Amino acid sequence: MDAPIEWASAHPVIEKIGLGVFSNNAGAINLYKKLGFVEEGRRVREIKIGTDDYVDSILMYKLVK
Repeated sequence: MDAPIEWASAHPVIEKIGLGVFSNNAGAINLYKKLGFVEEGRRVREIKIGTDDYVDSILMYKLVK
């Protein structure tokens, strides 16, 4: 994850990077927060994972400039 952040930081035009993560993926969410990403929004019940089970998609961003 460090390489894309470093690349974006060094690129003269890129100011912001973003990603999406399932709301039930606590490990990934914690990692992204440690790397400086912030929750920007949430798509409620975005992904259906079972007959009646849904997860939100969390949108996160990091300013690199």
